[in-house]
This record gives sequence, C-alpha cells and structure tokens, in this order.
Amino acid sequence: MPARTLARHAPALAMALGLSAAAMATPAESQDRFYLGMDAMNWSYDEDGGRDFSSLGVRGRLGVRLNPTFSVEAHLGGTGTDRSGDERRELDFLYAGLIRGDLGITRYTSIYGVMGAAGIEMSGRDADDNSVSVRESGVSLGIGLDFNLSPGASLNIDYMRYIDSSDLDFSAISAGARWTF
Repeated sequence: MPARTLARHAPALAMALGLSAAAMATPAESQDRFYLGMDAMNWSYDEDGGRDFSSLGVRGRLGVRLNPTFSVEAHLGGTGTDRSGDERRELDFLYAGLIRGDLGITRYTSIYGVMGAAGIEMSGRDADDNSVSVRESGVSLGIGLDFNLSPGASLNIDYMRYIDSSDLDFSAISAGARWTF
C-alpha cells in the first residue's frame, strides 16, 4: 500500500484499531456485544459564505457495546452529488469515531447521544469549472432514536452534526437498521 494512500486513510485505520482494542480490553457481558448498521443518509454541506449542497448517501456503522448504556462506534459513509447553480459537490468519504450513550425509554425504544471526531472529503467543480477538493475534520455530536424489532435487530433515525467549523458545516439525517451479533 503506497504511503500516500495509507496516510490518507490513517484516521479510519486508527478508529478500527481502537474499536478492536476496546473490544479486547472489556469483559463480555452478553453475546450481543458487536453491532453493524446500514443507513440512508441525507447529508447537507454548507460552505460559509458560499453555496449549500445536499444529497442522499449511505453510511455504515460498526460498534462494540462496552456495557448496557455505553458503546464505541465508527461511521463510514459516502456517495451523493448535488448541484447548486454552476457548482457541483460530491461526498467522497465520511469517517467518524464516536462514543455512544443509550437511555432506555420503553422496552422497545431508546434514545442515544454520540460524541467524537469526524472527517470528510468532498470534491467537485466551481462556477469556473475548476476542480474543488475539500478535506475537513472536527468535533462531532449527534442524537438518535432506536426502535427494537427483536433482540438482535432495530431500526433507527438520527441527526449528526459531523463538522461545524469556521469554513463549513456538514450534517446528516439518517435512517436505517442495526443488527447485533
């Protein structure tokens, strides 16, 4: 693997290693410790002082439950292109490493909050047809709701503010499913 490619994906690799270390360092409390989710993600990318873009993308989630109310998870996502006037933006890559706290509301529903770090890579064309490339990272916050269908499957909806910097804002509303194993 070339050094440039490895450096480009170092944050995602670090998150994967961190999740693996967390999984090995904590005692198993149940068989359903690990979870995997797939979501449809309506993302919004707002350039401060510039145009706003939004599109539908996909997001995957991989997590490990450390106890009944605390988890560590990673988000990986991408796709989606939007045009605003003569400009175009495409989400090339989204990554996040998050801690998650769950609070049960009823037997079938729970609310959760997440906090951590995220990064995005965007590409596109400006009004003069010049190539645009954006890479940004920052603090990430979100809130969501899980609806348990069975002991191993749930539906979810959430709002994530992945990046809120002086140059841009990137957020997403997502809906999908999660399976535990």
